[in-house]
Amino acid sequence: MTVDVADFTNPSRRTAHMADLHDGLYDVLRRAFSGVGVDFDRCETEDRGDGALILVPAVFPKSELADKLPGRLVAEIRRYNSTRVDAAKIKLRVAVHSGDIRKNTHGWVGIPVNLAFRLLDAQEAKLALRRSDGVVAMIASDHFYSEVILQDPGTAPESYRRIDVTIKTFTGHAWLRLHGEDAVVSRRPPTAEDDDLGVLPLAPEDEFKELHGWLVTIETPRLPMLVSRATGSTMPVPRFDSVWDAFVHLSDVNAGPDGIPPAVLFVELLADEVGGETAAHLTNWVEQSVRKLRRTRVLDEQREVRPPIQSEPHLHLMFAIELDSIDSDRCILSFWRQDDPLEWPPPRGGVREVGIDDLEYQVDEVIIEAEGVWSDLAASVTLEFLMARPLLQLPIYSWCKEHRSGDPRPLVYDYTVALRSLERMHAKYWHRAWRVRWDSMLENPAPDRIHPIGAASTRENPIDAVLSDSRWIGLVMDEPPLARPEPHAAPEALTAALRAGLPVILWHPTARPEDLHALVGRLAGGHGGVLDLPEQRRAAHLSADVGDLVRDLVVLWDDPNRTLVLDQQSSNPAGQ
Repeated sequence: MTVDVADFTNPSRRTAHMADLHDGLYDVLRRAFSGVGVDFDRCETEDRGDGALILVPAVFPKSELADKLPGRLVAEIRRYNSTRVDAAKIKLRVAVHSGDIRKNTHGWVGIPVNLAFRLLDAQEAKLALRRSDGVVAMIASDHFYSEVILQDPGTAPESYRRIDVTIKTFTGHAWLRLHGEDAVVSRRPPTAEDDDLGVLPLAPEDEFKELHGWLVTIETPRLPMLVSRATGSTMPVPRFDSVWDAFVHLSDVNAGPDGIPPAVLFVELLADEVGGETAAHLTNWVEQSVRKLRRTRVLDEQREVRPPIQSEPHLHLMFAIELDSIDSDRCILSFWRQDDPLEWPPPRGGVREVGIDDLEYQVDEVIIEAEGVWSDLAASVTLEFLMARPLLQLPIYSWCKEHRSGDPRPLVYDYTVALRSLERMHAKYWHRAWRVRWDSMLENPAPDRIHPIGAASTRENPIDAVLSDSRWIGLVMDEPPLARPEPHAAPEALTAALRAGLPVILWHPTARPEDLHALVGRLAGGHGGVLDLPEQRRAAHLSADVGDLVRDLVVLWDDPNRTLVLDQQSSNPAGQ
């Protein structure tokens, strides 16, 4: 048996709703199984996020499950839904099949398992449940229907209807029955008024079959980006095995304020991606769909302003690290993962309270999780660390990932690593000057616009007065910044640079000023000038003769176009 919560990722559902649904699903299943005499704990279950695979031992009669379980599910779902807001209510698709399967170290495998999941995604079953006020769609394989349901009049075999199923490599039929419907509503054809209550059907079933023929031939490494862009959602994007799977998922999602269903926008983006004759077919389908919805003008306006997907996309994984206000040996780690290069800001991924000694390992866990999501993307990645001032001395350039493998790999081997100022991110009254200096750097990134050696060379004038000159876009400090500046002391170099808006600040824990100045001039001396600093620093770090001068060079590189709402609610409060 496979089960799936219909419309689980609807944008109207917040993270709290999804968490409640996940818990509620298992509560409903446990109570319903108990109600028909099946010990749920004796079943094998595998969680699938918005559903589950349930293997019922053969000692429980299949006919009793087919007869009694749907009614118990309806009762338990109604009981659950009666205490929930609309965004947290459950409708359930249930697919049943039987056969021989095997278990390996990773779970249960076999053709019957695959078939059960194919039936669960049957488009006709999804549409039927969506248009109905029922709460359970029971989908029986042809084998299960013939061998179990049809043989027992108590299961009401006449109440099932045959449906065609075309999912991935499977083409066949199954048997569908809706449970929990109102008798009057269920016997009349769907109307526009009914459709207003749920997700509008995109097209008749025959059109879906034609669309299926086009979509199953498409492969793209940018599938997660296309899905994210189609939904415009700040929720994390599930991973899909194919373009068709993504389309079926999006067909369960309501249109946004523009009135264009995400599945239609997804097909539109695919057409731009693939080109050729397939693109012409897809574009024609999109235009017919939006014409039916009377959204042609909206689509035309979107086409005029829609930015293309970059040929070489670049993503960012952001970390904010603040000291714990009570325990100075602990800190608060937050992170934001970008899955689409045009998405900014991305949703806050989680918040963790960790010991400073454990910080590198916690960052490693977040990176490994992000790489799992990005596995289908051909994109480069920058890791950015927003650090509180007392933590700026942490050796992030020497941090590694994959510690659990026993062979940790330095982060700089795979990513550009950037240090940023959490102090400046918090201080919005510094941001205007920051943007002015950043734009000035983009116009003229000449290396002679980096002030040479910090406060030591400006004794006649306060450093903040010197850096107020719009010529400067960066500062080389003659010594590392103080963790906590002395109150009422003379102007301090780092604070002066942050207030003046300088986006580039460099220092070294031990280097002599003249050696540091020469190193910075060499790294920024290419055609791109100062703009090349992050990549040139990484390239120098990776060279065979890298020494302490490059290895310990700290480059604070602060882009004002990637600001974050630091008190934003996390989409994963537990940080898991």
